[in-house]
Amino acid sequence: MSSTDYPYSNLFEKPKGIYALSHSVGPLCKVARKALDTHYLNDWANLGGDAWPKWLTQIDGFSAQVAGLINANPQAICPQENLASGFYTFISAIAKRPEHKHQDTIVMHKDAFASMGFVVQGLANTYKLKLVLLNDAPNDIDAWYNAFEDNSVLACLVTHVHSNTSVKSKVREICAIARQFEAYSMVDIAQSVGIVPVDVKTWQVDAVFGSCVKWLCGGPGAGFMYVREDLITRLEPDPIGWFSHENPFEFDINRYVPASDAKRFWGGTPSVAPYVMASSAIECLQDIGLTKIIEHNYMLKHLIVERLTEYGVLTEKVDVDSLGGSLCLAANQTDKTQEKLAKHAVAHDMRSDIFRISLHLINTVEEAEVVASCFDT
Repeated sequence: MSSTDYPYSNLFEKPKGIYALSHSVGPLCKVARKALDTHYLNDWANLGGDAWPKWLTQIDGFSAQVAGLINANPQAICPQENLASGFYTFISAIAKRPEHKHQDTIVMHKDAFASMGFVVQGLANTYKLKLVLLNDAPNDIDAWYNAFEDNSVLACLVTHVHSNTSVKSKVREICAIARQFEAYSMVDIAQSVGIVPVDVKTWQVDAVFGSCVKWLCGGPGAGFMYVREDLITRLEPDPIGWFSHENPFEFDINRYVPASDAKRFWGGTPSVAPYVMASSAIECLQDIGLTKIIEHNYMLKHLIVERLTEYGVLTEKVDVDSLGGSLCLAANQTDKTQEKLAKHAVAHDMRSDIFRISLHLINTVEEAEVVASCFDT
């Protein structure tokens, strides 16, 4: 399939060269640029402060789009600036409940996104929490079970797709362990949503934290959290702000009534532009069909794995089905591979000596072949 006969790449702005960084920032959807003008800047220019009702409608649309992606109800979605902000509010809400005074441990894998570990460390003194990092394989179910056995675990965070390895976690199984020990389950879907199916109801998870900056092509600033609906009214998060109120425009400083839906986790004055752009990007991807996007990504990953096996770079079989959207690859000769990637203008990044490669709808078979050839040293 050549770049001229693939029908969807023209829906995106494509950076120069071969763009393989969708695990970091997804390509810009052209409709998102238009939506920013139409639904944010133009309303601002023409209405000023009276634009708020329209802007809030746009944010509600964003929540509905996200809900559709993860099999949730819109009332269970709260916009957030990023993963850490949502994680902070949820941890604060569960840690302060008196029935959990004997539970002080947050468990996550050592390869979890560092920001999430920093949140727990920052809250450790305030809520008397401790962070436990698992050093075993991400899907060592026995290791997860053993971490819960002393009944001190308040919650676990599962990384759906690990950013440094692209390994997919067995989310449903780990969440089941948490339920068994009456602990909360939380899932980070930043590296999975948009390229790996997410179903919060199948997982039976308590909270989910995500971002649109990567595979959803929504840009930075459009994060979100999901909270299981029957939990929402039982939790009182820190911090709060006027958009956590059931009626943000009431303005009675003596009367705070938290929203009855997930927006009680929202906080102060929200950004608008990121959600306008992300909502239009998600709609664009949904119109294309997430199944088509996943299949295209799988084809390109599989091609690269086949070539690297032929070149002797991969000496053990790689199960592409066990991975997220990215390939995290070691090279036989790191320096030469770096030189080749630079020569062919392949935008990528590295964690230690591991090359991270992520191909989206803007990428072609020819580009995947070029990427693979850079490892033939």
